[in-house]
Amino acid sequence: MDITRLAGTAEILVPLLVFLAISLRRFRTGMQASWKEEAEAYRSKVERQSEELTALRSEVRELRRENAELRDRITELLNR
Repeated sequence: MDITRLAGTAEILVPLLVFLAISLRRFRTGMQASWKEEAEAYRSKVERQSEELTALRSEVRELRRENAELRDRITELLNR
């Protein structure tokens, strides 16, 4: 292979390889940003659900307390 053909091939391959490298880097950076956004969204969803779960637990405790009071009242009324 003579130097002219080698130089011609290099003129084609080098820009193509640079383009592919830059494209791959942008793709990876975009994927990392996308996964980071997804992780943040999931984290905020988990925090919100944790707060809702805490509120629901306290509500269930209150309803159970009220239920016990009502059962005691019913028992008292039936025993009269």
